[in-house]
Amino acid sequence: MQRKSVGVSKSASFRDLLVLNYFPGKRVVGLGAKFSEPELNLQKILQALTERRLKPLSVVVTSSLPNPGEYFLYMIIEYGEAGEGVVRGLVSELESLRVVSSASIIWPPLPGFVGDDYFDFKGFLGNRAIIVGAPALSGFLKGLHSTFREAGAVFLYHTGKSIGTTAARIYQSTLNIRDVEAMYKAAEIFFHSLGYVRSLTFTRRGREVTATLAENLECILLRDFKLPPTSNWLRGMIEGVVEVFENAGYESEEVECINKGDENCKIILRPLLK
Repeated sequence: MQRKSVGVSKSASFRDLLVLNYFPGKRVVGLGAKFSEPELNLQKILQALTERRLKPLSVVVTSSLPNPGEYFLYMIIEYGEAGEGVVRGLVSELESLRVVSSASIIWPPLPGFVGDDYFDFKGFLGNRAIIVGAPALSGFLKGLHSTFREAGAVFLYHTGKSIGTTAARIYQSTLNIRDVEAMYKAAEIFFHSLGYVRSLTFTRRGREVTATLAENLECILLRDFKLPPTSNWLRGMIEGVVEVFENAGYESEEVECINKGDENCKIILRPLLK
């Protein structure tokens, strides 16, 4: 099936991370657009969908950072027996009424399989975003360990630390969070949202920080491949985050690991002695 589009914007835009969705057996389509006054216009869009017996399965509204007052809309719509012509008619009407602008209909290349590819580039907080899936990450981790042995683990640790340090500085500056506890809560959400862990909890006792990781992806991918403890890349990433938040040098140690039979992975971070 060829992808057909209506009014595709030629200018690249940055927004949140790419998400792929699969609805087996459903006739779905993606709709991307720009609009203003989301409280009013989103209601108009949903009403128009209902009148045409089109069902919204997902609705995402994101503000445009460079253009205050402008918003990005991306919807996944199940059109069922209504037919493709009904979807095209809906978009044409919404544009003619100036409810939306720069609208684009994204027809799935495979039935039921649709992603948010309305935008030319995917980014987060104005930065280009590259999503690494579990198969790619597994090959990366295992390739380093099998080829370079312990040197591979050291490389992963330092790479992760550089990532953590850079990301923490960007988020701290962009979100303008100065409360340390609030920064740690934001970091917990960040690690979870990227799929690195099912959950991450930071606990501060004096200057010592404990990170408890449920379903650490790195350790899961290295199960039965490398002797524990197996968290190097993610441990380095967490260490970089902690150093930025605490404004001090730290060292880290994975004291519990799911590959040793522990319920969770636990990383202790202690300040470097001067």
